Amino acid sequence: MFRCDNCGSGYSAQAASSWTACPRCLAKEKVQVPLTFELGWQRPQGRVVDRLAPQAGGSREVTPTT
Repeated sequence: MFRCDNCGSGYSAQAASSWTACPRCLAKEKVQVPLTFELGWQRPQGRVVDRLAPQAGGSREVTPTT
C-alpha cells in the first residue's frame, strides 16, 4: 500500500507503480507529493464492525429445544 503524506490518499502497489507522485494532490493542488510505502496496511476496523453489527429489530432470541 502506498499513501500520500499530504492528503492521506492510499493506492495499491499496482496502481502506484505508474505514478511518481500523488495524482490527487497533483490534480487538486498542482503539487507533486511522493507516495510513501506502508508495510502491513489494513483497512480501519470501524467499517468492518459497522457491516457486522445487527440491524435494528433484526436480531431474534433463539431458545434451544429439548
